Amino acid sequence: MMNEKQMMKIPVYAGVMFAVIEILMAFYVNSQAVLMDSIYDFAEAVVLGLVVFLIPLFYKPVSERKPFGYSQVESLLILGKGLLLIAVTVGLIFSNVQMMIHGGNRTDHQLIGYFEFMLAIISAIILFLLLHMNKNQNSILVDAEIVGWKIDVFSSIGVGLAFFIGSLLERTSWAMLSPYVDQIIAIVIAFIMLPQPVQMIQESIKSIVLFAPEDEIVEEIKQCASELFDDYVYDITFYDIIQTGRKLWIELYIKSPSNMLNVTQLQHLKIRSEEALRKKFGDVDVQITPDLIDI
Repeated sequence: MMNEKQMMKIPVYAGVMFAVIEILMAFYVNSQAVLMDSIYDFAEAVVLGLVVFLIPLFYKPVSERKPFGYSQVESLLILGKGLLLIAVTVGLIFSNVQMMIHGGNRTDHQLIGYFEFMLAIISAIILFLLLHMNKNQNSILVDAEIVGWKIDVFSSIGVGLAFFIGSLLERTSWAMLSPYVDQIIAIVIAFIMLPQPVQMIQESIKSIVLFAPEDEIVEEIKQCASELFDDYVYDITFYDIIQTGRKLWIELYIKSPSNMLNVTQLQHLKIRSEEALRKKFGDVDVQITPDLIDI
């Protein structure tokens, strides 16, 4: 737990640093695209910081008063983050459209291009550190951050190239489009990013109301459990699978042709199932329950 918490401090601190630098740069060059990036980085850092702070709670055992522990707290944080990002993104889209209607704004495209390439280099360094530190940790949370920083590297390169192209327009017959380059890039970034908070909201709501995870995950769990039960006389009659935050709760209803249950075997099956599923899905709790209806 402590290793994961220590590792997650790196993207938190880096996210805050990126947000501060981007906000300062956005106001210095009057760039809507850089401002858009800064808002996403800041929201990501704040929510991630809260998650890191709450990591010890996620490992607390369940109780009668808290049958699912604190797993849903993470879902509530992600829900809040998604709603905030949608509100800000939609607001910035309208703001940029209005700016374009009123003639756009001029900014130093070349300077922003260099700035984005600098961010790409720093992102690549942070990505390398996370990959190196996660070799022996195998944290689902860190894995998600690694994917996020990979996206940051390539998106910074793409935005940088777009601004360099914008700087070239100033020396051509298309110079009249130069004041609109920043807003166009900001709007493109917004539409690319918008599905992300929408998906966050969908997933967090499903988690809060205790729905099953995605069909692909459910099928993979069923296949894994079915293979483990092949060596035993028990048949799985029903799968009860829900996800709260990062944790999967799996209840397997079983029946035996002889109507006899071996408690030692079932305990062994529970341990084997949890070990196999944790390699793929991280935090998993498996319960095996006799299907009394079919007995």
